[in-house]
Amino acid sequence: MEMPEISRAHEELKALEGDWAGTEELAASSWAAAATAKATVSYRGALDGFAVVQEYVQTREDGSTFLGHNVFTVDPATQETLWYGFDSYGFPPGEPGRGGWREGTLHLEKRTPRGIARHRLTPSENALTHEIDVKMGDAAEFSPFLRARYTHTQ
Repeated sequence: MEMPEISRAHEELKALEGDWAGTEELAASSWAAAATAKATVSYRGALDGFAVVQEYVQTREDGSTFLGHNVFTVDPATQETLWYGFDSYGFPPGEPGRGGWREGTLHLEKRTPRGIARHRLTPSENALTHEIDVKMGDAAEFSPFLRARYTHTQ
């Protein structure tokens, strides 16, 4: 068996690395009412370049928090970006989100028993946007769930 090697897909994940902070607009969901939140996001290279680890803290206007610990890596067989997520809601991560980079944006789709989420992360030199659209339960269409813009804090 051949050992995986660092690929272009691994290198592309480095665009996320750094410390970010910003504002998020959230649609209403089964878990919370629509809100504006502040968030900090930290991405760090890990495992000799085979992964990027994210720590996420969201603070809503009412002071409640939502925490995430996420790992991004690459499937050596397909070169797809994989995203494994753990959060303070407590659902087990199940299958990873999957996707890849198109025109400077990382597109990931995560399927769970609750529905499907499509994430778009677009890093630039000084900003990072994160957009999530969801299709929950038996909904026919995707709808906006999160729109966020973060800036580098260091």
